[in-house]
Amino acid sequence: MPGYATWKNLYKEEYFQLKEEGYPVDDFIEISKEKEQLPFPKEFMEQEEEACEEEALWEKRYHQLWKVTEGGLRKGFLYEEPDSLDEIYQSAALDQQYEMLSYKEYLERLKGAWFGRCSAVILGKPLEMGYDRRMVRKYLESVDAYPLEYFVPEKSEKLGIVLRTDCIPSTRGNVHYVQPDDDINYTISSLLLAEEKGLSFTKLDVGMNLLDHIPYNWLWVADNQCYYHMVNLTADRPKEEQVEEFARKLNPWRECMDGQLKADFWGYICPGDPKSASELIYRQSAFSLVKNGIYGGMFIAGCISAAMSRNPAVDKILKGGLSVIPQKSRLYEAVTNVMKWYEQYGHDWIKTADKIYEVYGHWYFAATLNNLSFVTLALLHGQLDYSKTITTAVMTGTDTDCNSATSGSIVGAAIGYEAIDKKWTAPLNNTVHSTVAGFRYGTITDLVERTSKFVKLV
Repeated sequence: MPGYATWKNLYKEEYFQLKEEGYPVDDFIEISKEKEQLPFPKEFMEQEEEACEEEALWEKRYHQLWKVTEGGLRKGFLYEEPDSLDEIYQSAALDQQYEMLSYKEYLERLKGAWFGRCSAVILGKPLEMGYDRRMVRKYLESVDAYPLEYFVPEKSEKLGIVLRTDCIPSTRGNVHYVQPDDDINYTISSLLLAEEKGLSFTKLDVGMNLLDHIPYNWLWVADNQCYYHMVNLTADRPKEEQVEEFARKLNPWRECMDGQLKADFWGYICPGDPKSASELIYRQSAFSLVKNGIYGGMFIAGCISAAMSRNPAVDKILKGGLSVIPQKSRLYEAVTNVMKWYEQYGHDWIKTADKIYEVYGHWYFAATLNNLSFVTLALLHGQLDYSKTITTAVMTGTDTDCNSATSGSIVGAAIGYEAIDKKWTAPLNNTVHSTVAGFRYGTITDLVERTSKFVKLV
């Protein structure tokens, strides 16, 4: 089995990803069908012969499908999505006009960002069950918790649903600390990467950071697949050379949301400087991602950096994120679409969320375009009200803990710790647990202090 999936599933996922990236897969399959015995996507479940289930055949088909990349993108594809940092910046509308904070102000904002992320991930964690907006609402209404205003009740007697049993410490009445979560693992491991390798880390350093600090079963999609590649490095070529191949090596999740989950730390240490923040997350996320996967991390790092400046506002924050990604990318279009839709629907977040599902709902659970659209909506609707922002992020559904954590981090960075209602932060008891080797558990304020050592205020 090639890492995270079977060859059959890799083929299916790769077909979807290549098509979304703009490759003419349907034409390619039509031309190649008789010669290469490539199946149409429709035939996956209904018309396959038993022999097609064999892994060796699906492996052959996967590599045949990959040949479509040799011919370039399909004619008429509207987007320009480079992978190199120089080309990304050439395609972006860089905006660096942010007024810097004093060190005292910065520490208050940084504390708000860390606590904001931690509280919000706990809020969304129990509902990370693949629910869409309607199912989240149905559940919350069944426990008299809609609209959401506080941590989520663990079970619905009315619906006969018990939320994830591994998330009981994140449900209403049971919150006493930040329980282990991949979103917090990423932020802590980024801190460790900076502490151990400095800010000039390499892609190989990023891979070793995962191996040294994160258990394999605490990673998903792209990072999980690249972790598999890391443990299978060979001795016949330099490791650095092999790592350069990982983002596209048997990795159809290369535009997943891993980049945006890793972005916070780099935004924290580059207040008022979206470009510097985006350059750091670029080097980290390019280990396993391409195109909009990379842009997702750059966007969030830019948003957080912009939030950590004087007089932040949501439009200013979103501008900071948009300023560091290509203007002709699908992500840039998605964010600006959400902004347009929110105005068009009279600031109705439900109608806007449903429009997001209509346009981007075909993406898989942990993809960038759908989830960052929901983060954008939460920020627009919340307008730097922490409670309103993170509850909106959860009520939109899909990856509820990731999106609430990201939006909570951004708002916390903008308003500071003291402006966050203590109903969210007090139950945490300033305590965070993780599965990160080299940290395991500690205090949030210690993470704030360690993070602050990397900041440069001009």
